[in-house]
Amino acid sequence: MRRLLVIALSLMLPLCACAQKKGFKLVEKSGPKPEWVGQGSVKDYIIVQSDKPTLEEAKSDAMQKVRTEIAASVATNVMRTVNSYTQKVVEGNESQTNATMSIESTSKIARMPAIQGVSITKADTYQELFRNKKTGEVYYNLYVKYPFSQFDLVELVTAYELHEKEIDDKIKGFEDGLDNIESVEQIDANILALNALEGEIGAEDARTITIEGIVKRYNKIYDNIIIDVVNKSKNKVTVRLVYNGNTIATSQKPRTSSNCATQFTVKSEGDNTVINFDSEYCYDQDDNYVEVRFKVGPKFAKEKIFFK
Repeated sequence: MRRLLVIALSLMLPLCACAQKKGFKLVEKSGPKPEWVGQGSVKDYIIVQSDKPTLEEAKSDAMQKVRTEIAASVATNVMRTVNSYTQKVVEGNESQTNATMSIESTSKIARMPAIQGVSITKADTYQELFRNKKTGEVYYNLYVKYPFSQFDLVELVTAYELHEKEIDDKIKGFEDGLDNIESVEQIDANILALNALEGEIGAEDARTITIEGIVKRYNKIYDNIIIDVVNKSKNKVTVRLVYNGNTIATSQKPRTSSNCATQFTVKSEGDNTVINFDSEYCYDQDDNYVEVRFKVGPKFAKEKIFFK
């Protein structure tokens, strides 16, 4: 069972009032200075400070600091058991699975919608305006006291772990799907979905190695798809795609060519593809053939079918 590590919701280092910059004087403040300004910690709150040339810049910087503090708290409390897949030398598409512990990164957790949605409207603020009389320059000194309780922490940790478990389940589902390939289009779609998932979780996530390994195994399937000739005659051949001894479907029509046959027509009959052609210009003494090519991933499965 996963354990939630309880941490104190306070900054470890004292937050001191920002030293006044040389040549600048206080010309305006938002009200009486609250007692929490400059305090290192207040239970159930995060306190940050920012000084910037404009108030909007100071607000943006301060809230980014709040998000970083929240993400750091969540990261410290998240310990997930994840699956990593170490690929063997490919023999029968086998793989080895082992469990590892993952401590999540602050930058990754900071991308959570719940954290990105943190707003200054929920915070207590105090601001001061300083001006340099000689140069006319100004800057704002902003203090923010943002509510963040133990309950808020537990809620975020729970939401994050549920989201990460969903990703783990998706990855496992794609790996399980390797044993249940029914169509070429399914391979294409799963590779696209895995690449999208890799982009979603970010390069710093160790599971990208897992995803890349599964993508390689899907691509390996393309190498092992062959064209099986079901039957052939003077003016018609019937073929199907086969992977690992089983028929694999496709919605596409193959490309056809020949050294003598013309007027090709192609149609699907279930999982088979029927190719009719005109063999008027084919002669018995020649090696007459029809070449069939199906696009499978980045390459072609092709077969040269000889006929009399």
